[in-house]
Amino acid sequence: MIASIVDPLSEETVATYLQDIARLSEGNYNTDEWAFPTFYHLLLSHGRRFTASPPPSDLTGMEPRLCYGNAALYARSHPSAGLVYAEGFALPEGVGFPLAHGWCVRPDGTVVDPTWADTPGRAYIGVAFRDSQRWPYDGGGMLQDPDRSHPLLKDGLAEDTLLPIGRPL
Repeated sequence: MIASIVDPLSEETVATYLQDIARLSEGNYNTDEWAFPTFYHLLLSHGRRFTASPPPSDLTGMEPRLCYGNAALYARSHPSAGLVYAEGFALPEGVGFPLAHGWCVRPDGTVVDPTWADTPGRAYIGVAFRDSQRWPYDGGGMLQDPDRSHPLLKDGLAEDTLLPIGRPL
């Protein structure tokens, strides 16, 4: 059994941040016909809470500030662990505001964070992407990179895009 860390106050900080930014962005973009005006709206509609956990003993921190590529590569290189790529916002230890971030998630919803391996974040809210061929191995995030995010925001999510793991938002 993996020890997990659930910090409800930190999770609410991330959820409130997403709600506030989504509310501030409403009406600011020409996206009335889009499925989601922003990725904040996508996360509020489909996001899940993932549980922070200590890193595996063999994990050492990967390249700083390359969380999207780090997470995609680590998940792909550990298929027996059932890891998948997830992306959204996380609240790092010692930081008072959420950051856009990518991480790995186990089938039970616990986080493996290859970028913040030394000190996992206190809260993770995001979405887990099913298709490993679409994971961002080149370093840009699925939600942060306009070339990847615009089709998801404009057209919506195909039924099999996300995995229903983690706890509901």
